[in-house]
Parts: sequence; structure tokens; C-alpha cells
Amino acid sequence: MLAGELVSGNPSKWQCQPTNKAKAVASSRTDDDADDASSGEAGGGPVELLPLHLTEKILYRISPLASAHLVAVCKPWAATVSERLARPVPHLFVYLPADHGSDRRGVVFSVSMHSGYPPEVIPSRVRLADTNGLGCVGAMPSGRLAFANFCWCETSVLLVNPITGARQRIHVEKLRGNPVIAAGGADSFVSIGIGELMFWRRSGGEEWSKRSVAAGGYPLDAIMSVANCNGRFYILDKEGYVFLVDATAPPPLCIEKLPAASLFDWFAPPRSALATEYGHLLESGGEVLFVRRVLASKEDYREILFCRHGADELLSIVGFEVYRLDVEGRRWTEVKELAGDRALFVSPASSFAVRSSDMEGCRSNCIYFVDKKRYCAQCKRDDGNTWGVYSMEDREVLFKQAVTEQGACSSATWFLPRV
Repeated sequence: MLAGELVSGNPSKWQCQPTNKAKAVASSRTDDDADDASSGEAGGGPVELLPLHLTEKILYRISPLASAHLVAVCKPWAATVSERLARPVPHLFVYLPADHGSDRRGVVFSVSMHSGYPPEVIPSRVRLADTNGLGCVGAMPSGRLAFANFCWCETSVLLVNPITGARQRIHVEKLRGNPVIAAGGADSFVSIGIGELMFWRRSGGEEWSKRSVAAGGYPLDAIMSVANCNGRFYILDKEGYVFLVDATAPPPLCIEKLPAASLFDWFAPPRSALATEYGHLLESGGEVLFVRRVLASKEDYREILFCRHGADELLSIVGFEVYRLDVEGRRWTEVKELAGDRALFVSPASSFAVRSSDMEGCRSNCIYFVDKKRYCAQCKRDDGNTWGVYSMEDREVLFKQAVTEQGACSSATWFLPRV
């Protein structure tokens, strides 16, 4: 069930119906704006001559995607909307169980970057017929979502723009595991074949190029995450080690194990066992970062002790730790502050860095996260998804906001919408 409007007097409870701030703004503004326009008090003329600060005040109450259809109102509105769309703000794509009463799959949430206001729901153009039986394995920098399922002996990866509906199918060899989307750089992913890794990059337009590298005895089924930093692919395995494949080098491609110590060395058991599972590699300002969730027991743990959840089901996010890969120094160093006006967005299937000054309402030196609870077959429920903001400066979670309530299994993924 989707999270919706806050119930009056109880901010912890949610109604079932999704909110629509665009309609609320329109209904609250229509009469006043009409009176102002006719009397000439607002801008001294018709609506299209409203002062720029009033135009922006109206439109900035609506998410960029929801305001896209307003480009036809007048030239000033079109200019403001076009400027906002040129600076995409991260949105959440929520992948939901198949609803055979609809030809669509999942929904898009526009969330307020600087507060815990209820998210605005935007219809998704991901088609059920294309994705039935497939899982969302990540989001590309171009805003395309990737769908695949190696268990079904799939030989293709489906890319879909959830805003426009544009889609492309990339044919790959039989997968031994789900492809791993590379964070940072141009659209790219790594697929696992028989005895080799395949590196796929979008070289321009809709054309994709691929290059293979022999695994050379390195485990093929242990890739946890991948970061693309200037065409050099950094691969994190489940033991905490990092491998490098330089896709800018002439053929044949080679894979090498970096001499940096395992990330496990930073954590004592049992935290070390969860280090890579709950962490993400990503590229930020030309550097490779590892972002790890810090988990703690939930206050309401007694409510679910009778169910055979895994240990992670009793935990929730209380903070993050960030480490930078020092390739020359062959080590990891802890990062206390994000450099270069940066903010990080992390979710199980997609993580990336942005320049906060380029994102409307985005806070610098913060980590925007998704807290996902696994589906429990024992009690047949999903504890839902939440999103929140962690401040690196204050060393605390500023707020958390519900995205989905308890119900059938779902997942939320950060992506940058493109139209």
C-alpha cells in the first residue's frame, strides 16, 4: 500500500490515498490568481505577465515533473518549467507486485528534499507486459531503470525510462547472476557470463559497446557493487576486496586485485559480515567512496520476535559511515565530511553522488537513503520502505518518511528522471 497524506493530529499514521500537491496548489490558487489577473494587482496585467518571483512561487510548489504539462500556459511559465526540468531532482521509483488490472508497473514518488512532507505520486510508464517476472536491478545515470532476472535464463536486460516510457532491450549471453549497474559516469553495467565478465557501456545515442575480461580465478558470483570512475571500473566483492578493470586501456582487458586491505578489517564481527551487504560503492568528484549503513535495534522489536525474521529485520538505519579509496596509499580512509558541495543518494539498487547546489532543495554534506525491510514468508508481509536524510555534520538522521506501508513485497530505488 502506498503512503499518502498525513492524518491530522498524528504524523505517524498515513491514509491510503496518495496526495497530489499539484491539484492542491491549483485549487488553492485559482480564484485568487484570477482576481489578481483581472484587477491587474499582480503584475499589472494578464497571468502571462505575472512577475517572475510570483511565477516561480507558484510553480515551485509543484514538483518539476508534475509541472511539465504547464509549459503551454505562457512563455514565462514555460521558461521556469524548462529550467527546472534541465536540473533533474532525484525521485523514487517504487517497484510493486504485478497488478493485472493495470498495464503499468510501479509508481514514481516526488519527495521533498528538505523536509518530511508527504511524497507526490506520479504515474509510471513502466509496462507490466515488459517487466512481468523481472526485477528492477538498478538505475542508470541517464534515468533509465534496468530490469532482469537471471533465474529465468534471461538473455537480455530491459532498460525503461519510467517517465517517458521509452525502452530498449540489450541482448546479452546467458546470465549467471543479475547484472550489476555501475554507479557514476555514463550508462554502464557488468554482466556475468560463463568464465568471464562483460562490461557494457552506452557509447552514444542508443548504441552500446561491450568488452569482456577473463575472470582469471576471481570469484564471478561475489560482486556486490561496481563504481565507474572515468572509465575505470572498481568492483567490490563479498569479502570486502576491490578489483579494478580499466576499460579505457587497449584490449585485452585485465582485472587486478587492488592491494588495499579488505573493508572487513575496519569492522569487528558480527559487523564485518554485513559490511559489504549493507554498503555501496559509488563515484563522487573523481573519487571512489564506500558508504555503509549503521544499524541499530528497533524500539518495537518485541512485536516481531515471534516471527522468524533474519537479524537485519530487527534493525533500522541510525547513521552512515563513508570511506574513500586511496589507490596510491593502498588503503581506505574514513571521510567525515563530503567534499565539493556533494550529497549522496543510496538505495539497495541504485547509489550516486550529486552536486547539491545543482539540485533544487538538496542539502550538501548529507546522505539521502532508502530503508528497505525484506519480505518475510513466515508472516507474509513486507515492513515497507522509508526514505530519510542523514547529516554528516550533525552525525544524526534528520528525519524519516514512509514511502510504502506494510504489505506485499516492494522496493524503492533512487533515480534521476529525464524527459
